[in-house]
Amino acid sequence: MPLLLYTYIATEILAPFFASFLIINAILFLGRLVPLLNVIFDFGVNPGDFFRLCAYMLPKLMMFSIPMASMTAVIVAVTRMVNDNEIMALKATGVGLIRLLPPVIVIALSTSLLTYFSAVTLIPQGTLAMKTLFLQMAKEKIDKGIQPGQFSEGLSNVVLYIDAVDPQTRQWQGVYVSDMRHGDTPLTVVAKTGSLAAQPENMLITLTLSDGTLHRASENITQTIRFDRYQINLPIKTPTEIGGTSITEVGKSGLNQKQLLKQVASHGPKSPTGLSMLIEYHSRMALPVGGFILTLLGLPLAMMARPGRRPLGVPLGLLLFIIYYVLFTAGRANAESGHLPVALGIWLANLLIAIFTVMLTRQVAKETVPLFLTRLSGPALALMARLPGIKTGEKR
Repeated sequence: MPLLLYTYIATEILAPFFASFLIINAILFLGRLVPLLNVIFDFGVNPGDFFRLCAYMLPKLMMFSIPMASMTAVIVAVTRMVNDNEIMALKATGVGLIRLLPPVIVIALSTSLLTYFSAVTLIPQGTLAMKTLFLQMAKEKIDKGIQPGQFSEGLSNVVLYIDAVDPQTRQWQGVYVSDMRHGDTPLTVVAKTGSLAAQPENMLITLTLSDGTLHRASENITQTIRFDRYQINLPIKTPTEIGGTSITEVGKSGLNQKQLLKQVASHGPKSPTGLSMLIEYHSRMALPVGGFILTLLGLPLAMMARPGRRPLGVPLGLLLFIIYYVLFTAGRANAESGHLPVALGIWLANLLIAIFTVMLTRQVAKETVPLFLTRLSGPALALMARLPGIKTGEKR
């Protein structure tokens, strides 16, 4: 009987979970789409690269969408069971809230592990892959924009001219470069051959020249150097940010947990860089645990519903979800400013919500509802009423 019951409850939770996951990700992605469109038009992204870009962005969205979808799924599924009197029937057979916890715990553990995997593995890999993709597209744009017999206009303070391009190797023949990025000491480079390459590990686009001369002029001094091989790092004139996130620099988002700790040890936990890395390290672990706690919180919130009455679980869940992230953001800000130790600042929200979840679960198991939650239901219902397509009226 318990296994059959647990399987039934888990199945009831999975359907709204996947629906909520898709809807929440779509909403979050639309918020990222506006700054992304500028980059797409400037780079000339084709459909294949666009879908790859969306896939690389998904792990960051999953850090928020998975916990929210998991909590919403538990509330929706159990509220439906309450309205259909299934929970009342279970209570009549002696199955209370505590005995309904195992399938919810399994769902919460699964979604939190998925969130953790996204945080520590998918986000660093996706960040590096996205930056590499943009770097490659920038290289292709520069390569396509340079035509034989024409001076380039796509680079900032650098002018390129080539005589011809080998159709098979894409190697340039007869290369002229005027580099005016050094102000009063411009460089002029003439080479027999040249080629363009992207360096994802350094996030650079490099022009490699062979068999040529470099000319530098400063006031009345002129210097000429002959070389066999010479490299120039080209500036990227195309957009280098998406919504404030750099696409040409590998920051803490591109580092895994071990690399973050190495950076902390290298710079020191008290230095600005070391502190930032340590906060990122703890945040990647705290958010999945927070998702686990919020999912468990969904069960007592849903059990507060009564047939024929307003379902308070969804509006209260949304309100408490917002409160959790406000507390998390406040704790992180205090950790960054040094007012709180990093571990305490990052994990404080989890601790407070965990205590609240235990207290609420015990109260609901005893068939009592805390008075302050009843008072919170008013603002929560008003918040839900402002959302399009959501009705909070009483069931007739």
